[in-house]
Amino acid sequence: MKTKKAAAMLLTAAVGIGALALPAAVPQETGVFATETAYAATPSASKLASAVKKAYGDSYLPNYKLDKDEIKSKYGVDSSLYASAYAEVPMISAQVDQLVIFKAKNASSKKKILTAVKKYQKDLKADTMQYPMNVLKIQGSKVYANGNYVCFFMLGGSVSKSIEESGSEAEIIKAHQQLNKKAVNTVKNKLK
Repeated sequence: MKTKKAAAMLLTAAVGIGALALPAAVPQETGVFATETAYAATPSASKLASAVKKAYGDSYLPNYKLDKDEIKSKYGVDSSLYASAYAEVPMISAQVDQLVIFKAKNASSKKKILTAVKKYQKDLKADTMQYPMNVLKIQGSKVYANGNYVCFFMLGGSVSKSIEESGSEAEIIKAHQQLNKKAVNTVKNKLK
């Protein structure tokens, strides 16, 4: 009887000790899990796009929203990589303004999206079949990453007449970069 009682007490003690040790053995929030949770808690790509469109007002030219198949075809980004995406381009091919925002699912997806968007920009800059009026605007385009977002901005319509008429190529590109900075600042402010 004493043996059974001692065994029961030992078993009870072992279970108690195991229960106390259990929380330490259960995986806590790791950096990956915490990051994915943070990725989910941020605004959708559409919400950021609305803020950018509002910031540009009448100088916002894109007017055709791309669906996920068109996004994959144009930018090389599969829908499995993002939680949300917003891509809008002009319907008229003579214009090149674009607003593209991806909200990546996780850090690995963000890296793949960023690589694809940078490749898109590089190919666009190397394309010699552009309308001459768009060449410098394309050179001033901006790939921007912040948190779980990857963006491509080519916005703002035209630069001022004085810069367009008398500025050097470098000055015109810089003016286009400044126009895209408005989108960058808008996204930064929304993600604070």
